[in-house]
Amino acid sequence: MAKVTVKLFGVFRVDTRTPQVEIEVEKLKDVFFALNEKLGHIQMDSGLRFKDAVVYVNGEACKKKAKPLQDGDEIWLLSPASGG
Repeated sequence: MAKVTVKLFGVFRVDTRTPQVEIEVEKLKDVFFALNEKLGHIQMDSGLRFKDAVVYVNGEACKKKAKPLQDGDEIWLLSPASGG
C-alpha cells in the first residue's frame, strides 16, 4: 500500500468540504473507493467516481485506472469544466 495525498478541486472540494486527504491505496482506481469510504459520500449521491473526474498524478494527466501508486504520490481530482 502506498500513502498518497489526494487534493480535491472545483465541485469536488465544494461538495465534500475537503481540500485534501491522505489515504493508503495500491492503484489509482482504489483512490475513489478509499475517498468514498473516508468521506462518507458527503453530499454526493453516487460518491466520487473516476469517470467523473479529471485526474492528475504528480502533476501529469492520467487516464489509466490501473496505474500503480507509490508513497508520496500526489493525486489531483478536478471536476470537469462546464459552462453555459
